[in-house]
Amino acid sequence: MPDPSLSDNQQPASADPPAFDLRNTDASAAVNGLVFAVPHSGRYLPPDFLKAARYDETTLRSTEDAFVDELIGFDALLLPCIRARYGRAYVDVNRHPLELDPRLISDTLPRGTLSHSLRVKAGYGVIPRSLSGGRDIHLHPIRYGEAIRRLQTVHAPYHRALRQLIADIRSAHTQVRLIDWHSMPASSVTQSGADIVLGDLFGESCQPTLTQFVKKRLQDSGLKVALNQPFAGGYTLEHHAEPGKGIEALQIEINRALYMDEASLTPHQGFDRLQAILRKLINELKGGDLQ
Repeated sequence: MPDPSLSDNQQPASADPPAFDLRNTDASAAVNGLVFAVPHSGRYLPPDFLKAARYDETTLRSTEDAFVDELIGFDALLLPCIRARYGRAYVDVNRHPLELDPRLISDTLPRGTLSHSLRVKAGYGVIPRSLSGGRDIHLHPIRYGEAIRRLQTVHAPYHRALRQLIADIRSAHTQVRLIDWHSMPASSVTQSGADIVLGDLFGESCQPTLTQFVKKRLQDSGLKVALNQPFAGGYTLEHHAEPGKGIEALQIEINRALYMDEASLTPHQGFDRLQAILRKLINELKGGDLQ
């Protein structure tokens, strides 16, 4: 089956925003080969999607990595970076485009879809079926054509732009270091109590030096850091990281309880402290020896 994310023949409706924001795309802006990506802080949910959803916009936004872009200062960063614009409940750009859910899509899916992945079975495919707790997002199943339309207007442009950004940096630098920024519900790390989970696909997506550099700096700032459990990395790392070709990628998951009230989606008093820690980390990444 052809990869539906690779089609270029669909564009967002004129009233809808583009799939992503880009900043500082000139390769000369890269320091230490750093590229930042924020795939899940997008807030836009199209009106037709909201009308066909079981829940209100605030509830649907519970899936997003709220305020992560603000924590790292996306709009002021002097580094190459990309941010998805659409809410994760609509399309999850950190899933494989073939992770399609047969319990959500009414048509018979073509052969070759990854419908048996653990993420799809949990309801968290590339077009999510569920919110946390198994709550169905959609009032009714959607057609396969609607799933493909979402992939072509959101998922494909995002990864095409990220791939080009990485290629441009790689052409000017010996190394690319992609940092993929995320947040996680506090409930997902109840046992470990981790503040941060670093994911490097168990050592497959980047050199240990990068992971250990970030881990030590965050621990020095007083944060509890875990590695690869319970989040080792998603499609972005799986698809874009090629350490053997000088392209490393590291996922950083931030415990939402550190900086926000998850129920109301509002920052609390911990926001400023965490923001200062992350800005310090970013400066250390820019100025440090990452070899």
